[in-house]
Amino acid sequence: MLEPVTGCCARHGQEEFFDAKTARRDAARYRAMGADPMARSLARRAAGRGLDGASVLEIGGGVGQVALELLKAGAATAEVVELLPDYEPFVRELASEAGLAGRLSFRTVDVVAEPDASVSADVVVLNKVVCCTPDGVELAGIAAGLARRTLVLSFPRQTRWARAGFAAVNLYLRLRGRRFRIFVHPHAALEGAVAADGLSPSSAKNGPLFRIAAFERV
Repeated sequence: MLEPVTGCCARHGQEEFFDAKTARRDAARYRAMGADPMARSLARRAAGRGLDGASVLEIGGGVGQVALELLKAGAATAEVVELLPDYEPFVRELASEAGLAGRLSFRTVDVVAEPDASVSADVVVLNKVVCCTPDGVELAGIAAGLARRTLVLSFPRQTRWARAGFAAVNLYLRLRGRRFRIFVHPHAALEGAVAADGLSPSSAKNGPLFRIAAFERV
């Protein structure tokens, strides 16, 4: 097991939103209501080929909603990788409360800046992560390379209303002097980066703003 990396390694203003306050709120919501609909949908697709003995890597996983759901569904181990260390105590608390403390780990690392710092897993998940960085297409390709079997990710749709909504959010952020932006990466570029590593599309679902896509290594 690689040693944890401590400290903040966010490069694009992610720390403005994804901090200890956000982590505490997300953990409280998970305790009260369980995984949100997006996380549940991602987990269902990630479990499509079975989970017995499987390892899971959730990149940008926050409090580890998808990782926790997959462990409960039968995965053997899971790791949450985050840019910021603020989530770690909440991930560990939720794992302990679920009786999964020995099966869920946490590391702070920038997967794009340090691609060799991550280890491969049978199932890799990115829940609304590629939209949080201008390096989203590169991140999708790196995640594909780490997925021994299955990759599942969610990302903004390219509809007019989705683009307009995210553009309005970005304008607000700019006016407030924030560095963080939401990126609507071309679907063809994201899926091309995944396909370049040998994964093929297996299922997809469109929501109002986000698309969920699953890929399998044949």
